[in-house]
Parts: sequence; C-alpha cells; structure tokens
Amino acid sequence: MKQLGLILSGGGARGAYQAGVVQGIYEVLRKESLPFKIDHFSGVSAGAINASFLASGWHEPENAIKKLVDFWANLQSENVYNTDVVSLGKIGLKWFGELSLGGLTGSTTPGRALLDTDPLKAFLNTHLKISQVKQNIHEKHFESLIITAVDYSDSTAVSFIQAGKEIKTWQKQRRVSELSEITHDHILGSSAIPLLFPPRPIGERFFGDGCVRNSHPCGPSIYAGAEKLIVIGVKGKSYTPYNSQLHGIKSPPSVARVINVLLNAVLLDNVEHDVERIDRMNDLVTYVDDKNKINYRKLDYVFISPSRDLGEIASKHSRKIPKIIRYLIKGLGNINEANELISYLLFESDFCSELIEVGFQDALNHKDDLLKLYQS
Repeated sequence: MKQLGLILSGGGARGAYQAGVVQGIYEVLRKESLPFKIDHFSGVSAGAINASFLASGWHEPENAIKKLVDFWANLQSENVYNTDVVSLGKIGLKWFGELSLGGLTGSTTPGRALLDTDPLKAFLNTHLKISQVKQNIHEKHFESLIITAVDYSDSTAVSFIQAGKEIKTWQKQRRVSELSEITHDHILGSSAIPLLFPPRPIGERFFGDGCVRNSHPCGPSIYAGAEKLIVIGVKGKSYTPYNSQLHGIKSPPSVARVINVLLNAVLLDNVEHDVERIDRMNDLVTYVDDKNKINYRKLDYVFISPSRDLGEIASKHSRKIPKIIRYLIKGLGNINEANELISYLLFESDFCSELIEVGFQDALNHKDDLLKLYQS
C-alpha cells in the first residue's frame, strides 16, 4: 500500500481549522470502516503543534484527535503569550529604548519579539507528551514525524526528521534535513511567528517559523517516502485581498494592511504554490513515454483549505482578543485592515471552536476525494 503523508501548514490561531479537518477526515473514514492510516506527519508553524499532538497519540488515533480538538477548543491567549500590561509594557519599553537610542543602552539581551511565549512552552509541557513519539514509531503506528523551522543563522529551512528507519537526508537550495529526536523546542521554534514570537534555541542555533523560506512544504514527506498526500492549508482558495474601494478608503495602506500582506506572503502562500507545482508535475508525467516513466510518478493528493474567509471570522470575534493587544493593533491603522493579523493572534476558544467546525464541514465536503485517495 502506498505510504501517505499528512501536511499541516502554519498560521497561528488558524491551526484550529486543521484540528477540525482531521476530525472530519476521521469521521469520513470511520463511516466507511476504513482505518485512518498516516505514515508521515509533517508540520510547520502551528501545523508543527498539530502534527506533534497527533503523532504523540497515534497509538490511539480517535483519542489523539479528540485531545487535539479539545486543546484548540479550550485555548486562551494567556495560554500562548503573556497578556498582562506589565509584561507587554516591559517588552515595549525595551524595544522603544533600543530603537530610539540606537543600542546605546548596551543591553546584552536585546528585544527578540513583541510577545513573550513562555506560557505556550509551559502549556505544551503539560499537554503534549512528545516522548511518546519514539514509542509510537517503534511500534510502527507510523513512519516519521517531520518538523520544519528556519535557521536564523543562515536563513535555511531545516526539516527535523524523527523516524524508526534510516531515511536518506537531503540538501536543496536553502532547504536541508536533519535526523533528530523531536522535542518541545523544535515545535516552539517552528511556531515562532517572525517578530511576534521569539526565536527558540535548538542546540547552538536559533530557529523561527517553519513557513519562512519553506518554498516546498510538501517536499519533506515526499522525500521521506510518501506517495500520496493530504494537505491542509489555512488560507481559503477564494481569498481576496482587502479592497479599499469596498471600504471607501482612498488613502495609502496602513501598517496593518502592509503586515497583512507580508503575513500572507511569508506564512500562507507557500503551500498553495507547492500544490500548484504538484499539479504541473502530474500533468507532465502524462506526457512522459513509458520508457522513461520509471523516473517519474504521479502524486495523488487531497488539498483541503477553508471554504470561508478566516480573517472575516476573526473580525467577528476580534473583541475577544486581549484588550492590550487590540489597543496595539488599533495603533497600526484601521482595525478592519488587521483581520489577518488578528486571526493569527486570536487564541480564544470561541474563535477556535468556529474554525474547528468550519474545518470539520470542509473535510466532510471532500468525502469522495478522501475515499478515493484511501482506496487507491
């Protein structure tokens, strides 16, 4: 049977959508009495958290999925980053002093991010038993867990692979792989959104969000042996940028608008581009003659992404974001232009629960594609 890879992209609080999709896939397969078989879990950013949750509990898939859904459904911003005025004030004053004085303060620990994510580290230590991954691989519940993060020392996307058998590592342009035992630090590094969340040390190096420099997010699972994929994105296919005419705004873009564009370009677009690349390669395979076809193969996949605009959903729940964060975002410009940014930081149960429901329904709507993939 062909090995299957589960690809989970990033997007901060949007990761709740992926939990709903996985729950929906399980329901589709359960009703057809098909096992939910995954051979390679691959995650970046928030997807790294989801992939690790699933891999650590995959000896009992139904329970693992329930725990993942419960994790997101009960999440609060205070579980991810410090939301009190004192903590944020200290960070703000440190940044202000360094930027305004040009480093004359002589600080040996310059500001590394706008938010302190120590609560997330403590939360994962409590709820995610990452050491179970090794046992689950040993018992052959799956083949590998792959977490990708960007190495800030040389801007290389590093895919850390934990596997039971020897997997050949690779080195591409700005993309490399390393065999490693995944820890909470790998997950925290991969999910460290640039500027917002601080880089995390792994050994002697500091790492950040796995979406950065990751032009081929489906690649690690393919290189590890996956012959078919389930790819879960967090950006809707019908996504359209904010329309200034729609809102009657004729002025230049605000900082909030610029941040929205950058976040989408850096963190969300890569998985869509990679799926398009797979489509092109699949089309080319049909033109390869039988003599040379041994060197090429068609890659079957199911790509599931939001049927609704998650930024708009975030706007509806934006008042749930911590007041100090909302205040700071308003300082960047029109709050309506900051929906994308808010959707990354809105780690609140009401918002996450709605994303879970959207993801669940989107998976059910892909029933035929999923059954075809699993029966191939």
